[in-house]
Amino acid sequence: MAEKDYYPEVEAWLNQYLKDKYKGYKVITTYEGHKHNIDVVLKKYDIDLPDAKGLNIEIDVIGILKRKEIVKLVFVEVKAVPLTLNHLGQLWGYCQLLNPDEAFLISPEGIGSLTKILFDLRRIDILQYGKNKQYKSMKVAQWDISRKNIDHSTLIE
Repeated sequence: MAEKDYYPEVEAWLNQYLKDKYKGYKVITTYEGHKHNIDVVLKKYDIDLPDAKGLNIEIDVIGILKRKEIVKLVFVEVKAVPLTLNHLGQLWGYCQLLNPDEAFLISPEGIGSLTKILFDLRRIDILQYGKNKQYKSMKVAQWDISRKNIDHSTLIE
């Protein structure tokens, strides 16, 4: 399957994940992120995020949560090949620019060459992002094709 073929099932998973985790928030999920720049997607939902204006980035699946004036973002980058440091770097850059509440990097082909970095070298610190020493951690996992869910036994954060 091509990367984009996973977007609808990843969006369905993310929608349920957000409803379960963020009680009291209205969940708006979209997988239009791969079709439009982030500022266009946010504008569609009347979200003004100054840091996103003019950014030429397309996030595969975006979770948008709202409660009154509070907006939370969750990013999911999907790859159809084993994960690499380049893939992680792409998501890290998006996270540094927009500081989402959560960020996932997933692939049905597994964590690939990140195995050496994350397990052998124990460099979990490369998953950190955030501002003002309020660090968050990207999550890396294999996508379970049959369950249409992340494989929690492979989840690294």
